[in-house]
Amino acid sequence: MPDSIYIQISRYSQPVLIIFGTIGALLNEILFFSRRQLRSTSCSLYFRALSANDFIVLYLVVLPLWYTSQFGDDPSSRFDWYCKIKTYLSDSFYTLSPYFIVLTCFDRLCTSSTNARLRKIATIRIAIFLISAITIFVFLAYSHIPIEYELLYFPTGSTCSSSNPIYTKILSLFLLLFLCIIPPILMIICCSVTIFLLRQRRRRIMPVNQARLRQRDNQLLKMLFIYVFVHIICTVPFTVTYVVLVFGPTQYSEIVVDLFSVSLLLLNANFATSFYIYTLCTPFYRHELYNLVRASRNRIIQLSTHILNVS
Repeated sequence: MPDSIYIQISRYSQPVLIIFGTIGALLNEILFFSRRQLRSTSCSLYFRALSANDFIVLYLVVLPLWYTSQFGDDPSSRFDWYCKIKTYLSDSFYTLSPYFIVLTCFDRLCTSSTNARLRKIATIRIAIFLISAITIFVFLAYSHIPIEYELLYFPTGSTCSSSNPIYTKILSLFLLLFLCIIPPILMIICCSVTIFLLRQRRRRIMPVNQARLRQRDNQLLKMLFIYVFVHIICTVPFTVTYVVLVFGPTQYSEIVVDLFSVSLLLLNANFATSFYIYTLCTPFYRHELYNLVRASRNRIIQLSTHILNVS
C-alpha cells in the first residue's frame, strides 16, 4: 500500500525544518548574546526566548512527530503518562512563540513612547518578568490537558485523546482563539500604536533625521506584514481543520485526515523560520549578524596564524 500524503511530505520536509530551524535558533542565540549592542536591550531578550522556544518545539514536538510518521512507533499510544505529558507540552510550547513576538512588539511600543513610565517597562528586568509571567500563564492555561487526556482503547488499537466530546470541542475553540486569533490581533495593535508614536516623534525632530526614522517605520511595517502573513499561512489551516474534524461527522475519509496532518506540518514551519523572518529581514539585525560573522572569521584567522607561528 503506498504511503499517505502526510508520510511522504513529512519524510522530506520535517528534517529540512529541523536542520534550518536549529541553525536559525542557534544563530539567534549567539547573535543576541554575543553582540554587546544587542545584549543590553530588552528586545533582544524576547528574541532569545523566542529562539529557545522554537528550538524546544523542533526537538520535543517536530522530531518525535517525524519519527512516528516514518517508523510507526508512537509512544503516546502505548503509555498513558507519555500521552498526557506530550499533549500538554506540545500545546504549551506551540502557543508560547507567538506571544513572545507579541511581547517584542509591546517592548517596541514602550521604547517609542514619550511617556516615561512606559519607557521604563522596556528594561531587562521587566522583560525577564514578562517572559516568566507569560510562560506560567500559558502552562496554567493548558493545565487541564493532563487531566482530560488519556489512552483510549479501540478494537483497532489505542489513541491519545479525551473521552469527553464536550471538552474536545471546547479545546478546539480555545486553540482557535488562543493560538490563531489573539496573537496577530495583539501584534497589529501594538505595531499600529508604535508606528503612530514614531510618526509623532518624527514631526518634532528636524527634517535631517526624518529619513532615518521613516526607514525604521518601514522596517516595522515590513516586520508586521511578514509576521501576520506567515502566522496566518502556518496556523490557520491547522486550527480550522482541527475545528472541522471536532465539530464535523464522526467518520472522515483518509484524504481529510491527511489534510489535517499536512496542516500540522505547515504549523511546524512557523517554528523554524523566526530567524529568517525577523533577523535576516531586518537591516539592523542583518548588519549585526554580518559583523558577528566577520569578527568570528578574524578570530579564527588570528588563532590559526598564532598556532602556525608557535609550531
